[in-house]
Amino acid sequence: MFFSVGQHEEAAFAVDQLVNPVNAGNPMVLSFVRTYSSTAFFKATSKDAAPFYVDTVTNKRISKKNWTEGMHNVARLKESLVPAAPYRFKITIFGYIMLLAVIGFFAYLTYDSFFKPVNPNINAAQPLEQTMEPNNIYFGRFERYEEGQRIPSKTGFGWFKVTENANGTVKLAMSKDMQTHHQAPANMNSTDFEETTAEMKIEEQESYNIRLKSTDGLLEVNLTEKK
Repeated sequence: MFFSVGQHEEAAFAVDQLVNPVNAGNPMVLSFVRTYSSTAFFKATSKDAAPFYVDTVTNKRISKKNWTEGMHNVARLKESLVPAAPYRFKITIFGYIMLLAVIGFFAYLTYDSFFKPVNPNINAAQPLEQTMEPNNIYFGRFERYEEGQRIPSKTGFGWFKVTENANGTVKLAMSKDMQTHHQAPANMNSTDFEETTAEMKIEEQESYNIRLKSTDGLLEVNLTEKK
């Protein structure tokens, strides 16, 4: 981040009445210097200007440990004549942008935490989590097995219709238009179903999937979408 510190002479006074404690024959000037600092986001100045005695011949500052009592008194007297700081703290345009961004961020957090309307459906069961009722129609995939075989003898995709649900035992009817390769559900027949049904048990039911298995263990169905 850009950062700079510098000093600027705010006022200077001739002090011919004082004797230079380092080089007695050299004149001096009393200067008051104020510190300025700045970053990309703000600028700041010191409240008080610091006094310095400068030997005008050598152009060197006279260490404060060499100041006489008269030099201290004159510095205190002239301090009241130094112009006040033009500002103590000032935000830059980038600082205002950052400040507004921070305020906006915390305002959003406050709104989101305390004032945002609660969605009444946020905790509602998703379509696949709802109880499977007669006439519900789902899209999914089936696998049919032969007795004693672990590899399915037939697989396909299509729509399934619930004809009955009795204490978790579901009867499903397959669409008359089942496909061996996946197609868009909207392009497949979801109105004509077989007369025969398969008696299934729900093995797993989550928001994204319902897994069922026939009571004889020869048919497995995974449902992924509800009509």
